Amino acid sequence: MLKVLEVNVDDHLYGGVYVLVKNIIANLPSDIKADIAALEPFDDNRHINELELYGSKVYYVGSKRNKILKQLDIYKNIKRIVEMNDYDVVHFHSDVSHKILISALASKKRAKKLIFHSHASDAEGGHLFVRRLFHRICCLFLKKIPATYIATSLESGEWMFPWAGDKVIILDNGVDYQRYKYNSKVRNEKRNELAVEDEEFLIGLFGRFVPAKNPMYSLKILKSLIQLDKHIKLLCIGDGPLKNEYVKKIIDEGLERYVKFISNTDRIEDYYQAIDALIMPSNFEGFGLVAVESQISGTPTLVSENVPKKTKISSLIHYLPIQDTSLKQWCKLLDESKKYIKYDVIDEIEQKYELCNVVNKLVKIYKG
Repeated sequence: MLKVLEVNVDDHLYGGVYVLVKNIIANLPSDIKADIAALEPFDDNRHINELELYGSKVYYVGSKRNKILKQLDIYKNIKRIVEMNDYDVVHFHSDVSHKILISALASKKRAKKLIFHSHASDAEGGHLFVRRLFHRICCLFLKKIPATYIATSLESGEWMFPWAGDKVIILDNGVDYQRYKYNSKVRNEKRNELAVEDEEFLIGLFGRFVPAKNPMYSLKILKSLIQLDKHIKLLCIGDGPLKNEYVKKIIDEGLERYVKFISNTDRIEDYYQAIDALIMPSNFEGFGLVAVESQISGTPTLVSENVPKKTKISSLIHYLPIQDTSLKQWCKLLDESKKYIKYDVIDEIEQKYELCNVVNKLVKIYKG
C-alpha cells in the first residue's frame, strides 16, 4: 500500500484545490491511500465525512495562535504525522512558496518523495509587493529541497519554480465530463427554482470573491448590458472577503433586481445548465477550471486574457481584455450569445482534461 499525504487542502470557499484533491482521492486505485493535512479548519464536517468514506483521514495541523507561532505549530504537527504514519509521498499544494517551505522542512527527513504543486501564478491579497518579495525569498530555500515539481500551467510553474524550466510537470486539473455535460431537464428545473423567465438571459459568475477573480468588473459588464436590454440576470456563486463590498456596490448602483446569489454548493454542475453564458474577468489564474467546466456544459464562456489559453477546449470560449475601454467587447459577445441554443457538446470538445487521465498521470508520479 502506497501512503500519500496531501498537504494544505481544506474546503474553505470550496476552492479549486479542494475539488481537485477530493476528485483524485475518490478515483485513486485501491493500492494507494491518501490522507489530508489541512492548514486551516474545514468549514463543513460533511466534507470530512465524505473523504473518510474514501478511506482518507483528515488532520488539522494549524492553530489559532499568531502567524509566527502558527507556522511553528504547523511544522511540529506535520513532522509528527509524517513520522507516525510513515508516508511514502508528501504532496504539497499551494499558491505561494512559504506554505510549501514550512511543511516540506517538516517532512523531508522521513518521507520518501516530496512533491511541490503550484496552483497559482501570482500572490493575492493586500501588501502585494511584500507578499511577492517574501515569496521570492522563500523560493530560494525551496530550491534547495529535493522534490518533484508540478504546476497547473506554465505560468504557475514559472511563479513557483523559476529555476526549474522544463523539469516542471504540468498536471492539468481534471474534470468528470459526464457530470458537467448539458442536461435540458436540469436546466429547466434550476431556472424555475431561480425564478428566471424564459426570455431572460442568465449570466454566471462562479468563483471566490477575491482580488484575483476581479469580481467588480462583472458589475461594470452588467451595468453596460442592461442599458441595452433589461432582460438580464447575473447569477453569482461563491463567497470571499470582497463579497460584502460587492453587495454594497450592487445596492449603490441600484442593481439588486438583476443579481442573484447562491453560497458555495456541492452541485455546481446544475447551475452551469441554468446559465446562458459565463463570465470570468480574472486578474490572474493558475489554471481556470471554471472556464473548462463551463465549456463542457455547452455554455458560451467569456474570460479575461489573464486566464491561461490552455483552457480552450472548444470554440465556445473567448479571451478578452479587462480595461474599462473593453466593456463594449464583452457586451457585444454576450449580446451575440443570446442567439446560441445550448446543447450537448461532449463529443465535440477536447477530452484532455478528463479526470481519469489526470488521475492516471498523478498515480505514475506517485509510484515513479
